[in-house]
Amino acid sequence: MFDFFKNLFNKDEEEEDLLTKLPDNVVLLNNQGSFLWCNDVAQKTLSNLKENFSEGYIDNVFDNAMDLIVKLAESGLAKVIKTKTSDEKDMYFEFTARKTDEGYLVCFRDNTQSYKTLTSIFVEHESLRKINKDKNNFLVKLSGDFRTPLQSIVGFSQALMGGIGGELNEKQAKYVNIINKNSTDVLYLIDKILELSKAESNLFEKKLGYFDAVNVLNNVIKDNEKDAQAKNIEINVEVSKDVKRTIYSDEAMLKIVLENIIESAIKFTDVGAINIEVSHPDLELVSEKGFLPTENAKEKSYIMFKIDDQSLGISDIELENLFEPYAQLDNPNKNNVFRSIAFATIKNVIRIMKGNVWVEPEAMHGTTYCVIIPAEKVMQSENE
Repeated sequence: MFDFFKNLFNKDEEEEDLLTKLPDNVVLLNNQGSFLWCNDVAQKTLSNLKENFSEGYIDNVFDNAMDLIVKLAESGLAKVIKTKTSDEKDMYFEFTARKTDEGYLVCFRDNTQSYKTLTSIFVEHESLRKINKDKNNFLVKLSGDFRTPLQSIVGFSQALMGGIGGELNEKQAKYVNIINKNSTDVLYLIDKILELSKAESNLFEKKLGYFDAVNVLNNVIKDNEKDAQAKNIEINVEVSKDVKRTIYSDEAMLKIVLENIIESAIKFTDVGAINIEVSHPDLELVSEKGFLPTENAKEKSYIMFKIDDQSLGISDIELENLFEPYAQLDNPNKNNVFRSIAFATIKNVIRIMKGNVWVEPEAMHGTTYCVIIPAEKVMQSENE
């Protein structure tokens, strides 16, 4: 018997009892699954599971174990097998096996505690995920109750400033302006929180189709033109000559991504310009950013939006939590909280789009935001 172990492990005679001293359960089975040998640990374990185990087969201790052992020996993988003790308590053992001249060498380790702990973690995680989804669904369903009164405040305050109720004196105009500004800020924040809630709960319905990506970008810029002009910020767009403008993706989701980035760039840029480049990224960069490799990928299979602002940049600490708004709750800077909410939304939407987003800040020299998404129909299916 030990000649087999010696040949298997190339051990000297002094070390040929290595398997006997291993802390794991080790058994040798014939091709039918009958016990030929087991170390002391396995003998104790198996005796606790079934009396007189050695007179039978391993299938008498672990249901359908032999079929699994044959597969494990072929694949070299490990698998957890469940069994019961004499008092009907569940136990879990991780099995590995390899083929030998005499049958199968099997090693199994008691992972009961680890398995139960892991199962408990999974159950808790699933429970928390459901609670979070229910919370987000609740917020989304209440969106009308939040937004309608705020929109009324914004609308009526704008009308008062426009003279609908008569001319306001200086003091009245000042107070109405404060009401309008604060209610507009709160409405914007609620819109962003609801947008994040939808993204986190996968409530955005993915609608794939063909559309002009550059037109989407231009429309987003037009929507933000007023805010940019108020700060004398130029927005420059450069579209590479070889760009295939018509792409196959989700138009509404792309708009959300670009809108949040451009809004953030305007908000954090006080002087200068915002430069936007649209191009097809090198496949090497596509691979580097974690996209699934595909034989069908071509030079125009993906589209990239690169947005450079001339802000003060993002510090390393801010960058670490840029996509984590809940880590910003104690941040006194309201704009940083807004930005994290926006980028958490971007992160979730980009995930649905099978794309990627990353940020490259340069202290005192601005921030570069990069987005890559699949641009062709075949890439959508192959990145599933």
